[in-house]
Amino acid sequence: MSDDHDAITEAADALIAAGYDVKPWGDDHAFWFVNGKTLNDSDLLALAIRNGLMEPPSDRLQ
Repeated sequence: MSDDHDAITEAADALIAAGYDVKPWGDDHAFWFVNGKTLNDSDLLALAIRNGLMEPPSDRLQ
């Protein structure tokens, strides 16, 4: 499993814990259905970061 996938999974878990309705969408789970909106992996990660639920990946590497 790649680090990118781990960050996406962490973002999804953090959003769920914060009360968001998060469901994978599509055969390869490259899209997510979040509170009625379709997001890609990058958007999902950005949403978690913007809401203070996780730190940006670059900060996690330091």
